Amino acid sequence: MTEEKQNTPDEKPKSDRASKLMNDMMRGLREFGSSAMEKAEEYGKIATEKAEELTKQGKIKLDLHQLNRNRTKLLAELGELVIGLKTKPKIAKLTEHETYISLTAAIKDLDLAIKAKEAKAAETDPDNQGT
Repeated sequence: MTEEKQNTPDEKPKSDRASKLMNDMMRGLREFGSSAMEKAEEYGKIATEKAEELTKQGKIKLDLHQLNRNRTKLLAELGELVIGLKTKPKIAKLTEHETYISLTAAIKDLDLAIKAKEAKAAETDPDNQGT
């Protein structure tokens, strides 16, 4: 006579244990997926904010570069004017020359605009504190 194994009340059938294990694994994967999605959204927001910040800094630096370029052009014009006027004995005072006055005023305005942009760049760029 063969003895058949009978399930005791403490033992669960193997299929029930496997099913519970599978359900636990699925629940764990869902929780992991949900957590991973939340982290991805958080990192996405951080990346977006950083990109916007870098775009602002880049625009300010571009504006600053253009202001400096315009200043250099005006200084070159002023230098040519002064050299040209040196050869003309008719103009005794340079400060009375109309083009000289407008060029120096434009250069002073650009200097103020450059200082303002540099201050704004220092505000928005934490790495630019010493400059």
